Amino acid sequence: MASSPINPAVVALASGYPYAFPACSYLFRDGAQHPLPAGLPALLADRVPVIACGSNRAPEQLARKFGDWPHPLAIPVLCGRLAGFDVVYSAHFTRYGALPATLHPVPGPAPDAVVEIAVQWLTGAELERMDATEGIGVNYDRRGLDGIRLEIDGLGAIDSADAYLSRRGALAIDGRPVALAAIPCAGRTWPALDQPGVLEAVRTRLAPGSTLAGFVHAVVTDPDYRAEQTAALAREALRPA
Repeated sequence: MASSPINPAVVALASGYPYAFPACSYLFRDGAQHPLPAGLPALLADRVPVIACGSNRAPEQLARKFGDWPHPLAIPVLCGRLAGFDVVYSAHFTRYGALPATLHPVPGPAPDAVVEIAVQWLTGAELERMDATEGIGVNYDRRGLDGIRLEIDGLGAIDSADAYLSRRGALAIDGRPVALAAIPCAGRTWPALDQPGVLEAVRTRLAPGSTLAGFVHAVVTDPDYRAEQTAALAREALRPA
């Protein structure tokens, strides 16, 4: 593990995931959230709907991902509710030390779970940037979900959208997925933890002799250590049938 001084800001960035999300739909423009304009259907035309279930919902994360964007930017981010899924932790660490989110189907012929998510409508160029930030082919795949039950505020129901799904599988603790406590889900059946809680649970398993701050610092600053710990989580991960 790294022996350099621990930067509290590094630990705070990891622990703050999935970051603050507005209580209503918004337009991301000029690095911040703004009210949605009139004529929403016209704004969504020729864009790809992409489910945002973790930090991609948050204006501050979008500001980081598009901070150097050279083109005009106006991303509609609409609140919605997705049936039959929950938002759980993926079995990998991000470069900034967090355990990120992924969608995971709730088993059963007619599951009652309905999770609160957001849907972004992205242009082709914006989608390429988002793909690049998600580690496509390493940590996530972007897949089209068809036949889903997705109700979107101000728009109604749609039955298909893209989503970033973890290639590593769902983090397992005691053989069960762990939901994000920050993401409400009606009918949730799995245990839920906030980010500091899940990091501590994982640290206890992987690095019992370390402090939480020291563990997160090592994950962020040492790519080999991060890959080693991700591999350990992925070996026990749960994957949809």
